[in-house]
Amino acid sequence: MNELHDSNLGLGIDTGGTYTDAVIVDMETKEVIAKKKALTTYQDLSIGLLEAVDGVLAGEKVSVKDIHLVGISTTLATNSILQGRGGSVGLIGIGWKPDEGWEFGAKISVFIPGGHDSRGREMRALDMKEVEGAIKHSLQETDAIVVSSFFSILNPSHEEKVRDAIRAISAIPIVTGHELTPELGILERTTTAVLNAKLLPTIDDFLTGVEKSLKLRKVKAPIMVLKGDGSFMNLEKARSRPVETILSGPAASLMGGKQLSKLERCIVLDIGGTSTDIAYLDNGFSRLQKEGAVVGQWRTRVKAVDIWTTGLGGDSRLDFIGGLIAIGPDRVLPIETACMQYPALLKKMKDLHKTEFLIAFDRDASNLSAGEGTVFDLIRAKGPITLTEVMQALPDVFLSAEYAKRLIARNYVIVTGPTPTDVLHVAGIYINGSLEGAKEAIGILAGRSHQTIDEFVTNFMERIGSRLAEELMKKAILDGSGEIPRDKASLHLVRLATSGSDKSNISVRIGFDRPIVGIGAPARIYVPLVKRFLGADVVIPKDFDVGNAVGAVCSQVSENVEVQILPRDSRFHLYAPDREPSDFETLEQAISAAREVAELLARERVTEAGGVDVKTLVDVEIKRVNAGVSCQMDILNWVSVRARAIGKPYLEKMNAKG
Repeated sequence: MNELHDSNLGLGIDTGGTYTDAVIVDMETKEVIAKKKALTTYQDLSIGLLEAVDGVLAGEKVSVKDIHLVGISTTLATNSILQGRGGSVGLIGIGWKPDEGWEFGAKISVFIPGGHDSRGREMRALDMKEVEGAIKHSLQETDAIVVSSFFSILNPSHEEKVRDAIRAISAIPIVTGHELTPELGILERTTTAVLNAKLLPTIDDFLTGVEKSLKLRKVKAPIMVLKGDGSFMNLEKARSRPVETILSGPAASLMGGKQLSKLERCIVLDIGGTSTDIAYLDNGFSRLQKEGAVVGQWRTRVKAVDIWTTGLGGDSRLDFIGGLIAIGPDRVLPIETACMQYPALLKKMKDLHKTEFLIAFDRDASNLSAGEGTVFDLIRAKGPITLTEVMQALPDVFLSAEYAKRLIARNYVIVTGPTPTDVLHVAGIYINGSLEGAKEAIGILAGRSHQTIDEFVTNFMERIGSRLAEELMKKAILDGSGEIPRDKASLHLVRLATSGSDKSNISVRIGFDRPIVGIGAPARIYVPLVKRFLGADVVIPKDFDVGNAVGAVCSQVSENVEVQILPRDSRFHLYAPDREPSDFETLEQAISAAREVAELLARERVTEAGGVDVKTLVDVEIKRVNAGVSCQMDILNWVSVRARAIGKPYLEKMNAKG
């Protein structure tokens, strides 16, 4: 074996919606040494992950002794939230009650008096008997407890007292609202804390499995997890703050696009199996969502990359609607894959002239309801099977069709169907599964649209280029105007600009101010089609197909801390995370202290997250209000001092013995 004992290698892993990618990267040159793709295994993510890892470790160019860093991006947190999975959470709210319609996802919720006002002053002292009663109620059949107090970001003392009272009688995990975000908004802050608590056991199990498996493969390097803002945190922090891994996958695509293209100003277009992600890079920095990441119905205060995601990918369902080829947003199992895994499916497709069949994943069904379990067992035993066959086989299960839909939504069952991947098989561009199965599926769909297979393939390539261009336009308009184009006139102009149609009296020509970088397995085929519709250069970098895994290991550790100063009673009060409020006689003294505290906290957090060689940047924003026309005097409203610290991930240099 050609062991590169002096090499400084990184192992990057990305668990995407369809594929799990692994890469070995030279951390000095950022060159990809080895890469491997494996199907993402929803029933147990570690199976597909380790298949990919074993693939990159099998080559002669790699010695595990030279791997000094492991970087992971994962869809687990996002998917768990979307699917309603996770631990049971008890919520104790202090000094507030939810408005009508507020939902947090907690199993048990108790609200008691207390909390602070907008100046950090205690509104009402805690009644410890009420606290004890709330704790006793919240401990019933829960896996974690969230404590969220009104204006705790300015004064966390009530959250801390309740937390300490819980710790005195129980070892249950506790999440306090002020720990995860310095932002105002009791609804969003509490939602973030509850989601974090729900994710604790899920992420811990996943990371523990990954850690043990890598050790069995003699990989002893520190493991870093990519956050949704594109920066790293170590395993300890990932286990305590799993909610910060929301949108970790899309963040990896942006980091990978930046690293592979060597461009500091570009648009990264990542086409995966399930979806397409679009993000902007400005002078090397990613744009962040100002209000926090939104996942499903939940708006959080988690800092995450500003990503435009659309359900368009290699596994998107193809249909023919309104005279046009429809692509997505539903994900299905490509026919070429299904026929390769289940050879008898091809004959069944030909006999029934259908492409939609149900296939069960190999998953534990103990959490399913009785009706869901009955339908799941049938599909697992008889699949691939049509929904009609399910209903006929279970005449006594009244809601069998509804149960099947629930199983699909929860990733227990997947539907087969024609996809862009099948089209690529038919076109001879990419063949990895059953070519005969792909031809049969596309033939059925082409027949519905009264086209030959060749005509359908030509029209599909035109359509997918147009659809990608349309999504790029929507993202550009949203960033420029703050609104998504939804009205008929706006959508008409977008489609004119991205369809090349000559059936209108209007000719629309547009241009982009930066190149488009394509990554993801189908990027080489699809992204160049965009150039015809948009005035932008297209870059397909080397190793574009594993860009997310490259991004998962080529990042930095970053933390942001905000300290606020509020004037009160002729003095200036300073409110900092994890600190008791303090006051100063002059604004200059308060700002100086705030800068020092913010920088110190940011540095500490980066170090705790696994960063070294830490650098900081401090910004001071002073907000004033005009006192009125008559006096023409500006009055200080508040001061925000923000510190951002960035560090390199710690690379564990091991000796020759490993």
